[in-house]
Amino acid sequence: MLLAFFALSAPLVAVLIWLQFRYWTRCGVPQLDPSFPFGNFSEFFCQKNGIPSTYANLYHRTKHLPYVGIYLSLRPALLINDPELVKNILTRDFEHFHDRGIHVDEETDPMSGHLFALGGVKWKNLRAKLTPTFSSGSLKEMFPLLVEKANILQRRFLQEIASSEVVEVKELAACYTSDVIASVAYGIDMDSINNRDDLFRRMGEKVLAHDLITSLRLALAFWFPKLKVMLGSKSIAPVIQEFMTELVRKTIEHREKEGVHRKDMMQLLLQLRNGVSLKRNGEQWTEDSASKNPIKSLSIDEVTAQVMVFFVAGYETSSSTVSFCLFELARHQDIQAKVHQEIDSVLAQHEGALTYCSLASMKYVEQCLEETVRKYPPVAILNRECTKTYRIPETDVTIEKGTPIVVPLMGMHRDPEYFPQPNDFQPERFEGGAPSKAYFGFGAGPRLCIGMRLGILQSKVAVVTLLRKFRFSLANPEDQCNELRMKPRSFILTTEGGIQLVVQQRHVETA
Repeated sequence: MLLAFFALSAPLVAVLIWLQFRYWTRCGVPQLDPSFPFGNFSEFFCQKNGIPSTYANLYHRTKHLPYVGIYLSLRPALLINDPELVKNILTRDFEHFHDRGIHVDEETDPMSGHLFALGGVKWKNLRAKLTPTFSSGSLKEMFPLLVEKANILQRRFLQEIASSEVVEVKELAACYTSDVIASVAYGIDMDSINNRDDLFRRMGEKVLAHDLITSLRLALAFWFPKLKVMLGSKSIAPVIQEFMTELVRKTIEHREKEGVHRKDMMQLLLQLRNGVSLKRNGEQWTEDSASKNPIKSLSIDEVTAQVMVFFVAGYETSSSTVSFCLFELARHQDIQAKVHQEIDSVLAQHEGALTYCSLASMKYVEQCLEETVRKYPPVAILNRECTKTYRIPETDVTIEKGTPIVVPLMGMHRDPEYFPQPNDFQPERFEGGAPSKAYFGFGAGPRLCIGMRLGILQSKVAVVTLLRKFRFSLANPEDQCNELRMKPRSFILTTEGGIQLVVQQRHVETA
């Protein structure tokens, strides 16, 4: 009987799948032919490529089209290849695409309710409240902390090269950014640079671990939100949630009991929790005493969700930028020499002191970081969801509400039409600003990365602190001509086996 049921139902299922895979054709949109059960993502699910490379390959196959229909398994999505249309979606027509389409359920999955995933009015209000954390005034107050952590990193490099010239720079860069974000977001002082088994660091690593379970967890959140609800999947593993929530609880209790006040994100969230809002005067933000509300406006879980996402996003993206930048400078000794010259010259003018002002004048270093973000975008795709029916300008094509929208950032950033010789590292591209309308390194529009300025600042501090003291070269001569190999199971752009470089100490007056 059961076999007969399957025999009779199989043709019906096949027809339904065929109809689903014709969705974009019925909408009058060109589409890539999908295959069951992975849609257009067989190379990712078969572990041939990570998500960044998979989307980049889709872009290069279809870049002659301004947009193309694809399938996230059975779910239709629209790939946007045209930079002008991307700009419209992210900025001018933002009201139609203000959400990311990531499932949020703060009751059953508290850690899902963070700024990155929230949509609508709740996202807008929380974004406005968190903005003071990343003002120029706040960044200047954080700056000494960044320099302190970077100096610890520099001393660690000295210890490493005492035993071997070859150093794994990706891991050390990740430890540095972990320590910075832990202090800024959680208000705790940690030294994972010298203690790589620190429990906080290891818990943070697990959130974006490159294993099958984590990949499935992320795939459900981004691609299959309804299935995520049915399966009861959580945003992060329960053990990580419990650890981070308890850490936040203890931090809040300590600050409230002892009257501790720090200029960091945790303090701002604590103020918001206690019903205190901020008012702006130029670049300065001060408490609005009239706004005090005795009712707690943020729960412990809500505070934890915000600091959690900033930790995860901040340490991984910035550490990748630092290590990729050092790798490219090791490959291009002439560019590295120009960076050394700029650093030495600027620091000499400031009596060897790395200050907020002296760092800001290192324009070529910043161009190197921008070129690194172009070639190795920390977030290799931009995702949105159509929140209101939208007709693509100058066409008869209508995008239905609820449709996932994807911008293949890495593919666009490596398109020779917009960036000649795209695989070459050319910081001069960014002399005078962004070189192309196709550059979206940190997104665009109202959902531009809120932590962009902090990310650039902490990356720049690390690169300058290391390059004022060291010279980098390739440990593997084959890397001179070959591109780095990326992990095939990863949702983010990360290398297979880290980044090993030869590190030698420089001897200059400013060092």
